Amino acid sequence: MRKTLFDNLMHNLKNLPPCDFPETAKLQEFSENMTLKQQHKYAELLVSKGKANYYYGRISLRNGHLLT
Repeated sequence: MRKTLFDNLMHNLKNLPPCDFPETAKLQEFSENMTLKQQHKYAELLVSKGKANYYYGRISLRNGHLLT
């Protein structure tokens, strides 16, 4: 994912309350084109907002799917 697009996505998600986050299918779709470094930052944000779980080194979204 291009840096500017990723930075905009992260900025927008940081400013959203957890109740206004997109559905989990959309969150997973966002991660498909990210680099590994971007995925790490994205996963940290999702865990901090309560939209994902960190368990044994894996990030899973609330619908049970692993973050790609």
